[in-house]
Amino acid sequence: MIAAAFLLFGVAVVGKPAGADDASPPTTEQMRDWIEAMKTAPRGPFERIRWFCEDGAVLPPKPYACGDHGGGIQHGEWNERTQTIRAQGYPLATLLAELEPADYPGPNGQHQVLRQILIERFLVRADDGWVFRRARYYRGAIQIEDEERQARALMLALAGDPWWHDPDRFLLLREATRLLPVDGDHPAASQARDLAIEIAEAAPDFQDLRIKLHGMPDAGDIQRVTEFARQNDDPALNAPLQRLGRALEALYAPQAAVDRLRALGGRSPDAELRRSLLEAADRLEQSQTLTDRLTTTGQLAHQVRQRIEAPTSSPEQKLRLLQASLALEQEAFAVASHLFERNQTDPASRHEQLTWLRALGESLYGTGLLSARQWQQLSASIDGLLDAPPVAASRYATELAYLARTPGWAQRALGFHFDLAIDRWADLTPLVEHFIPDRLRDSPLLFYSRLLDGLRNDAGHLTDTRHHLFGQPLATGLRPLNPGLSRGVLRPAPADGEPFDPEGIYLLPETTASLPPVAGILTRGAGNSLSHVQLLARNLGIPNVVVDEALLDRIEAHVGERVVLAVSPGGRVELSTDGPKWQEVLGRGEGEPEQRPGQRIEPDWNKLDLENDTLRGLHGLRADASGRQVGPKAANLGELAHHYPGQVSAGLAIPFGVFRQLVARPFRPGGPTAFEWLKQEYERLGRIEDAQTRTAATTETLARMRHWIATAELPSGFRERLRERLTETFGSADTTGVFVRSDTNVEDLPGFSGAGLNRTVANVVGFEAIIEAIREVWASPFTQRAHAWRQAHMDAPQHVYPAVLLQATVAVDKSGVLVTTDLDTGDRQWLSIATSEGLGGAVDGQAAEELRVHRESGAVRLLSQATAPTRLAARPGGGVERIAAEGPATLLSTANIDRLRHLADDVEARDMLPVDDAGDRPVADIEFGFVDDRLALFQIRPLVENRWARANEHLIALDRPLRDADVPAVDLSRPPGR
Repeated sequence: MIAAAFLLFGVAVVGKPAGADDASPPTTEQMRDWIEAMKTAPRGPFERIRWFCEDGAVLPPKPYACGDHGGGIQHGEWNERTQTIRAQGYPLATLLAELEPADYPGPNGQHQVLRQILIERFLVRADDGWVFRRARYYRGAIQIEDEERQARALMLALAGDPWWHDPDRFLLLREATRLLPVDGDHPAASQARDLAIEIAEAAPDFQDLRIKLHGMPDAGDIQRVTEFARQNDDPALNAPLQRLGRALEALYAPQAAVDRLRALGGRSPDAELRRSLLEAADRLEQSQTLTDRLTTTGQLAHQVRQRIEAPTSSPEQKLRLLQASLALEQEAFAVASHLFERNQTDPASRHEQLTWLRALGESLYGTGLLSARQWQQLSASIDGLLDAPPVAASRYATELAYLARTPGWAQRALGFHFDLAIDRWADLTPLVEHFIPDRLRDSPLLFYSRLLDGLRNDAGHLTDTRHHLFGQPLATGLRPLNPGLSRGVLRPAPADGEPFDPEGIYLLPETTASLPPVAGILTRGAGNSLSHVQLLARNLGIPNVVVDEALLDRIEAHVGERVVLAVSPGGRVELSTDGPKWQEVLGRGEGEPEQRPGQRIEPDWNKLDLENDTLRGLHGLRADASGRQVGPKAANLGELAHHYPGQVSAGLAIPFGVFRQLVARPFRPGGPTAFEWLKQEYERLGRIEDAQTRTAATTETLARMRHWIATAELPSGFRERLRERLTETFGSADTTGVFVRSDTNVEDLPGFSGAGLNRTVANVVGFEAIIEAIREVWASPFTQRAHAWRQAHMDAPQHVYPAVLLQATVAVDKSGVLVTTDLDTGDRQWLSIATSEGLGGAVDGQAAEELRVHRESGAVRLLSQATAPTRLAARPGGGVERIAAEGPATLLSTANIDRLRHLADDVEARDMLPVDDAGDRPVADIEFGFVDDRLALFQIRPLVENRWARANEHLIALDRPLRDADVPAVDLSRPPGR
């Protein structure tokens, strides 16, 4: 392949732009300005035309310039600004002709580069040529024959690579087929180029269009040729212009799948594939009704995907099948469009509309937007409704609510492959943010969602359980995560560096692991319902709702207004403007801060033992040590180790008493102890009435305390005792890796969990590094976020004492959270499980695999797949690194799930968690991992929920229709609303 003379992010670097060693990197604003200038510059991103020869020579343009250099190709040479941007890691203005197909196959291929190239292909389509807007008419800059040839070579290399045969990579492979110009074998393509030359020779003013047709043709050329023909006054050109128009229409105009499948089959040299494609075309053509045609389209898309993923198909067969798959997607879109339009005036029965949903779901599986697992769950849900009439209205509503997860599944599937590339290119242009929404709207998902909205609205009427958004009833688009009732100002996500308003109700792009306490949460991305921040919000009664993209404009229109957000335990949502009607419910007027009942945190001070400073081995601790010498993390984990010694790694606990000894030292020479100073500071802060002044003063106090902990002299003899105990516990004072975890006396209490508030320093290696990590953990209760969640709700906030747990690193393949109830319904016959690849992703809020598992039968209902694009892995020398995730495949095997089912039953049988104040057995929240399918346990705690949110009269009233509805069975043979 021709030697690349310029930079490509992730590919070999052969040269640098002039002055690259001297100049500082350009700013984001500079690069954006340069790109805008390229769009209107006659040469776009290019400096001049050059020949690029096989031996590396770069020569001026003249016929056969590379004849003595082993051959070569001609195209534009990037200008200095383009090279500078590319040097920052953006493959801008990529010329496909220069790609080396061998760079992309295999597990170590340049996959992120490919994703960025595909993002740029989207920009070319969406932004009128992007940086090539004028360069499309720059003769010689882009040679479409070379572009198509190399794009096809790349796709054949990917299609022939076993690594790319994994079903989790099917969507990316198919998107590459969709976005790259791989249809160069279409006879209309060469015909169009030949006709363009013929016309340009007779009409010089056609030359620019000829150059574009030879360099970067697109569907808009049909209109450009039509307009040229309309203005043409040379009768001799009428016929070639008409032929050119027909050739472009054959190449770009939407084709019925029947014609496209026959064309692909007719051009296939493989007899078996030719027969298969022609038979598929016949099946479509013989469909008797639109419903039959939609069903057949979905079935064919399903079968085509299975053939593509089969290892026996050749690369050429796979590529042709990928093109057939794209044609079937267009067919599903077109047929669904007709059905939906007809349904507006002549509504079909519920049964038939459910049949359409099923067919569209199967088409979505065929596109790769759904996995096989998701398709199986979706089809089982619909088949359960279709095959077992009569259907209770409650079940009808529940199953439709489950089917509403499909758009999120599709969005997360694309996000797994493209989120990192989108985030990167967002520095250059905001247009990349449209990549995923535009792709979903161009797919059968558009009509799936519209049909589902109508059916869910029907279910809401039948059960009287619709949501309300600023006075308007709503069947879909809001998915509750946490119940609660709050008033506050509706606010957008704060800009970088801006604090969150604790009385704000925030509309956020996603729920992050570091979210401070706020009045309410509206998010476009849920993360997962078992993350630390979700559990914190749950136990404080902070309402949290996932919002569909389609509703954002309606919600954003009220940003800056005072609103009320109500989420019932049964899952109904009400978001409305604050006003007089809410005073009776909330009991306060505008401007008065809201205090949720039960929010005060009251540890049992009497059980604290601050005199004991003995470093204790984890396996020697039991649950009764919680709140005495250590926190619940070490105590409960010690209890787990007692019952399951093979599942808990070695550990060492540093009790509260050591921290108490530390803060007994003077805060400054001749001054009070750190403990007394902190107590005085909290008292002073409590006397400050102005909220803004109090926040600023609190920030300063906390920063001073953290700095003091980081630099204070350690208690006498502590280093020596720690070194000795580390050696006894882990075999060396340096260890091969430990997690240094905070474990305070103020967590896992009635009404307050404290999940994830304090610092965990991952995989620490080396004695001095462990000392520094202990200091970080001791300081972590004094961050602004931890203070806002914990100390701000305490009457004696100076009595927060961190113990420290050092636990041997377990290099898990996957890790997660198990909760011994269905978090959505409270049904304790079901388990809630969230799992991510690598270390700690589920608890940090990554897009995890979420399951509901029936304890007795083992039945599994999939809520979401793990689609985080990266995972954390332990480094051998200490610390962690973020690496590419394997993909959204099934994380928990049947054997893993059975092991967790047994664990859930066994933990309860052993009464490992004490009963709560009401005498009830608590729900357990267990953190786990698997190493080569061997279970490892990291934590157990009671799940703390906000009882007030479940007992509030207004929220109970929202759920009354769910309990009191006496609705007859749904007649699926009738249209919705009848």
